Amino acid sequence: MGLKTPLYELHKRLKAKFVLFAGWDMPISYTSILEEAVAVRTSTGIFDVSHMGRVFVRGTRAGEFLNYLTTNDVLKLQTGEVKYSLILNERGGTIDDVTLYKLGEAEFMLCVNASNREKVINHLKRFSETFGVEIEDKSSRLVQIALQGPRAVEILEKFYPSVGKLKFYTFKTFGDVIVSRTGYTGEDGFEIYIPPEGGVELFKKLLEFAKPCGLGARDVLRIEAGYPLYGHELSEELDPREANLSRFINVEKDFYGKEGLEKRGRPQRKLFGLKLEGRRIARQGINVFKGGKPIGEVTSGTYSPNLKASIALAFLDKEVQRGEEVEVLIGNKAIKAQVVSPRFIDNTPRKTKK
Repeated sequence: MGLKTPLYELHKRLKAKFVLFAGWDMPISYTSILEEAVAVRTSTGIFDVSHMGRVFVRGTRAGEFLNYLTTNDVLKLQTGEVKYSLILNERGGTIDDVTLYKLGEAEFMLCVNASNREKVINHLKRFSETFGVEIEDKSSRLVQIALQGPRAVEILEKFYPSVGKLKFYTFKTFGDVIVSRTGYTGEDGFEIYIPPEGGVELFKKLLEFAKPCGLGARDVLRIEAGYPLYGHELSEELDPREANLSRFINVEKDFYGKEGLEKRGRPQRKLFGLKLEGRRIARQGINVFKGGKPIGEVTSGTYSPNLKASIALAFLDKEVQRGEEVEVLIGNKAIKAQVVSPRFIDNTPRKTKK
């Protein structure tokens, strides 16, 4: 038995199939994973992502503190804006990838991965006294709902008028509720941070307009969008630049882990997409070959119902070019695959920075 979000009983009534994920009992699907993934691309889906961590940082030096402990430029962030960033260890590996919200000049919120919440909090607390900041974990006091898909604006404006005016990676507060135009699916949409009682009621109301979706569909969608997942494309050992995240690492500033990252030298691999022949799925760790020579390995794989193809993300030698044909060894069978962009689908309302 794992931890349960405030929406757990509602998921049970919706006949969700559960899986233990990062210590939480979470819905993996309600109908079918592939059906839910299609619903998000063609209409809109709703996800309970309350297992994620929500950590608040307060203090007059909060911006300076986070600018040192994350790789992106926090000091350029305006109130109401969100940045994607990385928290590195001393070796330049990734402790976690986070979204950082500027609530005010002296207050920020970090949305962190469920499996890394305690690790991130402990890391932040190592430096909090030096900068005179307060770290508060409000994960248990906020429900996090993701509404994702082409109808997300139309639906959410029924409850929070004018959210359609938000630019991607910005947010607006409605009392004690934060609504951000962010997501992890490659679709337009929102993430809503709301106290538990109101969150349960909102989820129920949104069910009238959107299909409930589980973690299975979320994984399919993030692979289609080429988004990294901690434990697959990111870890404390892996170089985050290999995952094509260099644009979120500001080498012009000082940050914790910068020296360790520089000591690694230039990455010799990068993240590519693979489109496989047939429907067999390439799982994490499977080797990729070209002309009989190993050139990398798969980090994530799935069947994409939206592309009607088996797809994968893979770290390959940086010299590999898109359009080349390679082979993926699944069992004892070599499956042909084409090297493509890792971003198979991107319907988000921006093509620039996160």
